[in-house]
Amino acid sequence: MKFSTRVRYGSRAMVDLALHRSDGPVSLQVLADEQQIPERYLAKIIQDLRRSGLIRSVRGAHGGYALNRRPEETTLLDVWEALEGPLCPVECLEADSGCAMQAECVTRDVWDRIALAMAQVLKSASLAGLVRRHRQKVG
Repeated sequence: MKFSTRVRYGSRAMVDLALHRSDGPVSLQVLADEQQIPERYLAKIIQDLRRSGLIRSVRGAHGGYALNRRPEETTLLDVWEALEGPLCPVECLEADSGCAMQAECVTRDVWDRIALAMAQVLKSASLAGLVRRHRQKVG
């Protein structure tokens, strides 16, 4: 299973915004350059993050994008859900999947455990924790 480019780029952008939180809003161009993400693609990701309420846009000469809440309050699960919707690795886990084998399917139980484990890992990764890890790695 591979995570989408949208989730990977969106996560990196959110960590970057958390790193620069005290500096004020970050322009799309700076964010794209720092994270080596194509600006046009990042603009679409940023739009979805803004719509979800995770970030806000600031207008003006020193405008750009900033986190809408504290880094401690935002997790990678929030980013995933903003960009991809609910975490659901297989269709049969959706409430209205209509799968006739749902009640007796033993593999569905495995997919459900995988989804729960992924959600726990993503929920445990706050932007604040990722900023700390980034600073340790960079020095």
